[in-house]
Amino acid sequence: MAIPVCNEDEHIVPCLLALATQKHLPHRVVLWINNTTDETENRAHSLIPSLPFELETVTVCYPPAMASAGKARRDAMAHAAKTASPDAILLTTDADSEVASDWMDSILEAFIQYPVEAVFGRVLLLPEEYKKIPPHLHEDEKLERAYGAILDQIELLLSPEPHDPWPRHLEHSGASIAVTHAAWRRTGGIPNVPSGEDRAFARILRQNGIAARHAPQVQVYVSARLQGRARGGMAETLTRRLIAKDEYIDDAFEPVSRRLLRLRRERTYWQSQSSCLDISYPDLPVVCIRRNDLQQHHERALRVLKRLRQMKQCLPKRFPIETAGQYDIPFPALTAPESSVFPDRP
Repeated sequence: MAIPVCNEDEHIVPCLLALATQKHLPHRVVLWINNTTDETENRAHSLIPSLPFELETVTVCYPPAMASAGKARRDAMAHAAKTASPDAILLTTDADSEVASDWMDSILEAFIQYPVEAVFGRVLLLPEEYKKIPPHLHEDEKLERAYGAILDQIELLLSPEPHDPWPRHLEHSGASIAVTHAAWRRTGGIPNVPSGEDRAFARILRQNGIAARHAPQVQVYVSARLQGRARGGMAETLTRRLIAKDEYIDDAFEPVSRRLLRLRRERTYWQSQSSCLDISYPDLPVVCIRRNDLQQHHERALRVLKRLRQMKQCLPKRFPIETAGQYDIPFPALTAPESSVFPDRP
C-alpha cells in the first residue's frame, strides 16, 4: 500500500490508525514523505511498535519544478510494487484520509463479486468537516451529481457493464484506489502528470480495456481543509468556490450529445480490435457546461433517458438482452444521498 505524504503531521496518525483497525490488514504500508518540513515522519515512527502491519517510510525532496502530488503518488506506488508479489493488489489513499472500518473488506468483496482488476472507492467528508462547508456549495455539488447520475444511466442503457452495475458512483479519487499488480504493470503505473493523476489513471485503465468497479460500499473520509497540498486539488477548489461560483461545472459532466458521441466512438474502437482495423482510441476534447446552463442540460439528458427507456420497452421479448433488469434504475435516480467531496480539478 502506498501513501504520498507532504506535511501531514496533523492527519498522519488518524490515517494510520484507521488502517490498523481493518479486519483484513495491508501487508505493508509505504509512506512516501516528500518535500516535508513538519513532524510527519516522527509521528509516524512513534506508531510503529503498535501497528499490526509493516510501515516503511521513504523521504524524498523533489526540486520545485518536479514536485507534485501526481509524481509523489506515481513514485510511491512504483516503490510499493517493487517488492509486492505479482498477484498482489496495490492500494493507495491520501495522508489526510481516514478509511472506513470496512474499507479493506469492501475492496476484497468487490474483487470477489465482480470480474474486475481495479476498484475505485467513494470519498466523503468527515461529519464534523461537512458542517464547515456553506450549504450553497453542497447544493451546487448535489446538482452536478444529479446530472452525472442521469448521464451514467444513459451510458448503462447503451453500453451495459455487468462488471460495474448500478448502484455505482462516479468518482476516481486517489484517496481510494485498488488495482491488481498485473493491471498496474500493463498501464505503466500512475500517469506522470502533476495533478489529476487519479482520473488520468482511470482513463488509461478504460483505454486498455481493464475492467473497474466503482463500489459505493468502499468509502474513505477526508477533511475539508482550505490549505491544500496539491495544485488543482479539493482544497483549492473549495477555496475558490467560497469566493465565487465556478463559471463551469466539473468537466467530467459533459453535454449529453458529447457523451453519446463518446460512447459511439468507443464502441467502434472496440469492434475494430477484433477486425484488425487501425483505429485509435477516441480521446475527445473536453466540452464544459456553464453552471448557469446546467438546468437545460439536465432536462435535455432526462429526455434522452426517457426515450431510451421507451425504446427498451418496445424491444421484442425474444430480443436477447443478457443484462435485462440489471439496469432498471429507479427514476429519477441520484447517487447515494450523503455528500461527497468536491471534484479534484477546477
